Amino acid sequence: MIQFTCPNNNVPERTYAIDALFADVLGCNRNDYSVQFRDDVHNYELNVDGKAYTIEDHFFNRFVEPLSYLKLENIPEKLNFFHGLGLELPIIYGEDKFVRKENGAVIGLDIFASTFFMLTRWEESLLGREEKGDCDESQLFCVKQGIHQRPIVNEYADLLREFLPSEVALSTRNFEVVLSHDVDGFVTPTWTRIAKDFVKQTIHGAPTKVKNLTWKEEIKYKCAFPTAYSQFEMYTALTERHNIPEWFYFKVCGKGETEATYWFDEKLTKEVIGKLKKEKNPHYVLGFHPSQNTFGIKEQWDKEVSRITELLQEKPTIGRNHHLLYNYETLRLWETIIEKPLNISNCVFHRRLGFRSGICIPYNLFDTYQRRKMNLVEHPCIIMDSAIRLHKYKTKKDLWDDIEGIVDQVKKYSGCLVLTWHIYVRNKSLLIQYFNLCGELLEYASNVVNSK
Repeated sequence: MIQFTCPNNNVPERTYAIDALFADVLGCNRNDYSVQFRDDVHNYELNVDGKAYTIEDHFFNRFVEPLSYLKLENIPEKLNFFHGLGLELPIIYGEDKFVRKENGAVIGLDIFASTFFMLTRWEESLLGREEKGDCDESQLFCVKQGIHQRPIVNEYADLLREFLPSEVALSTRNFEVVLSHDVDGFVTPTWTRIAKDFVKQTIHGAPTKVKNLTWKEEIKYKCAFPTAYSQFEMYTALTERHNIPEWFYFKVCGKGETEATYWFDEKLTKEVIGKLKKEKNPHYVLGFHPSQNTFGIKEQWDKEVSRITELLQEKPTIGRNHHLLYNYETLRLWETIIEKPLNISNCVFHRRLGFRSGICIPYNLFDTYQRRKMNLVEHPCIIMDSAIRLHKYKTKKDLWDDIEGIVDQVKKYSGCLVLTWHIYVRNKSLLIQYFNLCGELLEYASNVVNSK
């Protein structure tokens, strides 16, 4: 039995961090460890088979009043590293201290406060997410310090693993890949539409509606993707070849609503969803992509939940917010959709590749303000097609150095490599470029698995 004794403050926060590392990352059965909170304890005391390990508290003891830590000045300004046991781990809270003792050790790296910081991303709430639904990712601590391409929570768990006896049963995971799609549109122009746009643009010079393509671009697009289902078929062929899951997030906008690139009640939408469902492929999962219209407007949220439920003929079990626009109010709405844990994938960078929450496995979210573990399982997305373009890599080698480094780390920790490739990229050449890159990436990931 592993016994934990902790200071008797910030109990929900400490419990969440301990469970995340021991149960979620290491796969330790919750019956194999116990946690006690005592007023006379000032650090984390870990007792295993007669050995005592002290993990110093460098954060929560400073903020005994609930939520008093939630201030900008409590976000670290500099990065140090922990070098104990020959490691080099980023220190978010703590110090570079490791003292070996006869029956244990003292560790200066506060891995629990550091883990809590990464998984909850509470700094984002202070940087504007609660008000605006997003924040400037370049201001995040992990980005400013250049550690955003390290799954440091998994690295912290490896440090804990050093102290556990071999007989402690840890569950094992397998490396997996999930290809997900934000279905932001799928409408291919008809020849009649192209002819009308040719006349309109020739006479009036007016742009086309919705897609903003010239009639010449529409012809190229039509020839490359003759039907609304063409782009879906390209990607489903890839996932079938590699035998991996594929998730589709559908918008359900109505006529006249912002960014309604297709309408939830039109025949074509029902045909595309019907065709995917008709495949009866167990790897296909169809989910919900709530529009930006839902942010802060519960009436619109309820409308779109009703629409997606009607289209899928069941309540969605996966979701991602359009534009990654959300806050805790939004996350609480996600919890109301189904009773069982809902899989969500909002944790992704807009302009870079990497681990926004410092982890490469699914994990339960934590409501920072209500101080509780949520009934939502985050599947952090690690590589997104548009982030590759917006990062503006100078060379293909630079891009692939990042991709290979990330994939190799996810494989090392038997994690889940979640990719996001958009359906309905309106530039034909860019879409082909994205598609080819996706195929190359999946091929590399398969080779990483087979090389073991």
